[in-house]
Amino acid sequence: SGAHEWLIEFAKHPNNFEAFSKIFDDTLKSINSDYEAKRYLNMTLNPPIIHTAKEKLFYQWMESRGKLGGQNKVPRLSNDREYIDPLLELNKN
Repeated sequence: SGAHEWLIEFAKHPNNFEAFSKIFDDTLKSINSDYEAKRYLNMTLNPPIIHTAKEKLFYQWMESRGKLGGQNKVPRLSNDREYIDPLLELNKN
């Protein structure tokens, strides 16, 4: 089984990250029946993996790619790791 992986920059970090993760997963289930079906008993999809992004991570990442400006958008979805891996690496620094 796989899992959706999220990198979230919080304006205010949740007091209880575990509770936030549960609410996040439950909310995704409530608004997306396909997600809910795949999450049923973790048979197809495990709970989401959520990383906390450091402040301005996405800005720094877009700048490093030469993609700053109004005509450039942060990619939100990918079926592979082409975006998340470089972001996680930059998040370490």
